[in-house]
Amino acid sequence: MEDKMYWFITVLEYIEEDDLGWPKFGTTRCCGFYTDKEVALKALHENWTDMWETCYDYAVLEPYYEGISGVGDKEDRQFFEYDADKDGYFEIDEPREVRHVVGFAFG
Repeated sequence: MEDKMYWFITVLEYIEEDDLGWPKFGTTRCCGFYTDKEVALKALHENWTDMWETCYDYAVLEPYYEGISGVGDKEDRQFFEYDADKDGYFEIDEPREVRHVVGFAFG
C-alpha cells in the first residue's frame, strides 16, 4: 500500500531567535492541507482565503504522511514570505532560525 501524503500550510507571524538561540514565531496557525502539492503552492502564491490576515508574514509547506507522527522529510518542506505587492506567499530559503524545528502543523 502506498503512503498517503498531505501538504500542510502553516503561517507564522515572524521568525526570530530569542536570547538563548531558541526559535520564536509569534502567533502561528495551520490553515489547512491539500493532497496535491501543486494546489497547495497555488493557494500560497495566491493567498487563498487571506491566510496573511495582515500579520502572518511567513508560511511553511510541509509534507505529512497519513497516521500518527507522520511528519515527512524535512528536506521536502518549503518556506515562504508574504509579498504585499503580489498578495501572495513566495519561496524563500529556509531561515537559519528553524533549522532544528520539525512539525510546524502539529508540533
